[in-house]
Amino acid sequence: MKTLLRIDASARQRGSCSRQLADCFQARWTAKNPGGRVVVRDLAQSPVPHLDGATMAVFCGMPAPPDAAPPAGVALSDVLIAELRAADHLLFACPMYNLGLPSPLKAYVDHVVRRGHTFVVEDGRFVGLLGHTSATLVATRGAIASPTLADDFQIPYLRAILAFIGIDRVEVIAADGMAQEEAVRAQRLARAQAQIDRLFAPTPPEPTRRERDTLHAGNSA
Repeated sequence: MKTLLRIDASARQRGSCSRQLADCFQARWTAKNPGGRVVVRDLAQSPVPHLDGATMAVFCGMPAPPDAAPPAGVALSDVLIAELRAADHLLFACPMYNLGLPSPLKAYVDHVVRRGHTFVVEDGRFVGLLGHTSATLVATRGAIASPTLADDFQIPYLRAILAFIGIDRVEVIAADGMAQEEAVRAQRLARAQAQIDRLFAPTPPEPTRRERDTLHAGNSA
């Protein structure tokens, strides 16, 4: 049974374009994986707090005081990492806020990128441990993206941090212009939804040997 872990970062429950597109992706994924399991981590309904000093100390390998209970941030990190490790595919629904990520998503990242759990250091190199997982980024923004994407600190960061923990099979569904007039917004949403549809389109079967021979003969004529 496959598992989809969906992570929603939008502060809005209604009128969120990233959630709308993630709903579309989830519906396609569920149709393709009828026995699959969907786990939703909604960072608006259940925000992940920013790291505190006690949690950072444990992450950095500092010894805990004798008889002290583990910091709450460490226990939360363990839960979030367990969700990640159990997932076959990750779906990030992420709007752009002020050229970057919503802060709850950054806090989430800070809790799951953890030495010995999602990455290790071998011979001075960082090695990600989640290579079995793939991901889709649904990235939305209100403005029209610049031609060079020089102001995009959203998608490049998410790609980089996923690669850091070993996830390099990443698809991106990018929808800009979400705060523009309705005609523009609708056109760009439809384009993004069509891109999602293509991700789940049936793969054409490999041609048989006879079909390959026939095609070769035709090309040689």
